[in-house]
Amino acid sequence: MKKREMSQKNVTITRNKKAKRIPQRADGIESKNKLKMAAIELFSKNNFADVSISQITKHAGLSTAAFYQYYINKDELFRVIVDDFIRDLKQSLEGKSITDVALKYFEYCNRNKKLIQAIHLNEYHFEWLRNEFEDVIHSISEKHGLSDVGFFYFWSPIRFVINFGDLLGVKVEPNVLLSLIVNGIQKEKKELQNLPKEVFTFTPEKHVLEVDEKRELILANAESLFGTYGYQKTQIYDIAKASGIGVGTVYLYFENKKEILRELVRWINKGLRYNVRKAMENVKQYPRLVQEIAGLYAFVQFFKSHANMYKIVRESQSLDLEIAKDYYTSIFISYCKALENSVNDGKLQLNSEKFGTIDTKSILQYIAMLLMGIGHYLGERYILAGKVSDTEKLERFLEDIYVYLSEGLGVAM
Repeated sequence: MKKREMSQKNVTITRNKKAKRIPQRADGIESKNKLKMAAIELFSKNNFADVSISQITKHAGLSTAAFYQYYINKDELFRVIVDDFIRDLKQSLEGKSITDVALKYFEYCNRNKKLIQAIHLNEYHFEWLRNEFEDVIHSISEKHGLSDVGFFYFWSPIRFVINFGDLLGVKVEPNVLLSLIVNGIQKEKKELQNLPKEVFTFTPEKHVLEVDEKRELILANAESLFGTYGYQKTQIYDIAKASGIGVGTVYLYFENKKEILRELVRWINKGLRYNVRKAMENVKQYPRLVQEIAGLYAFVQFFKSHANMYKIVRESQSLDLEIAKDYYTSIFISYCKALENSVNDGKLQLNSEKFGTIDTKSILQYIAMLLMGIGHYLGERYILAGKVSDTEKLERFLEDIYVYLSEGLGVAM
């Protein structure tokens, strides 16, 4: 409870003020609903800070005065949207099995795509939102007997596919993804009872990405400032001052702040992939799934040394869709290629009979998204939550994930 009370302070939601009137007439109800739908539309394309009350009222075709008849401020409107979302989830996610629940979640998200996108784009900014959503699916999962690690393994790919599938241009069939999660990736059960010690001995290296020292200096200071204060509150002047150069010099290298963000995410992407690749090469003599765990461990260790970088990547998703698309697409393509190579050289034997007539290329895309989902939410679990120092717990967690990847969730479809 204490953690939750602290997390609620991340955003001001004015519930304790005098409530606005509840409309009784049909036109009043319609106006209030228009404001809510307009806000969802705007929040599905922009982060919370970039949406103004005037934009919401204009989109709804109403006056600003009309807004204040029903809502105290933008925060209260967003809180209402989230409250409705949480209530609907609790009512919608009922099923005889955890896979039934997941299928209903897919259906709910397909019916409410803009709402889901609005929640996804803004959950990074509000810890209370992430906590309340996870409370719902955690409570449901416990009813179906999932452990903490089982819950993570089951929901991470599902959430990733729903939030990033369109971005990656991949249409996912829910039943196929669920079959993969339930049955595991490889044909044979895990070959190693215990992960080799080399998996957890990797130390990230600094990868020089810019030959121009001044350009690298600008990016390094932008990383620190964006990660500490956020993109919106950091100005070109702040980056120049931290770098010990003039504002004009910054503009010689970058056209604007958005270009700095774009280059910084590219910089992060290359550094991350470089280190993950090195970690996986250290255990290349082992099966592919062992290499995947080594890659996940390297992912956390890389961002452990660069926590600001992970915050920037997460924030960029709600600032520029193209930046996010470039970042995740490059990782997705490299994943698919590496998995294909592992199948060809025998390091990965797919559990293909569980997928019917689906071709190998499509199966590998599903596996890539499953693994990316685990990596993405591993970042939220350990990096955003500030738990990266607990190395022993991380190792145990990844050992359990290895078993699930190898053998599946072990429940009926």
